[in-house]
Amino acid sequence: MIELGWWATGGILLAAAAVFLWSRQVSIREPDPMRPRMVNHGMIQLFAMIVVILMLVHLVTLIAGEPLTGRR
Repeated sequence: MIELGWWATGGILLAAAAVFLWSRQVSIREPDPMRPRMVNHGMIQLFAMIVVILMLVHLVTLIAGEPLTGRR
């Protein structure tokens, strides 16, 4: 089984944040009528933000030292 340690989690977090920022830059550009957009950048931003949130939650579990189980 693959272990997601500090370096892997941080790398995935930074990569997803970079993809989100790049996609945001592309989506706010003025559209060129001669080059139609073939990719929905809103969906890319959504998936990248989901990955960022998941990696932040995983960092919290790495800092806490045990998985979060909720309130009980």
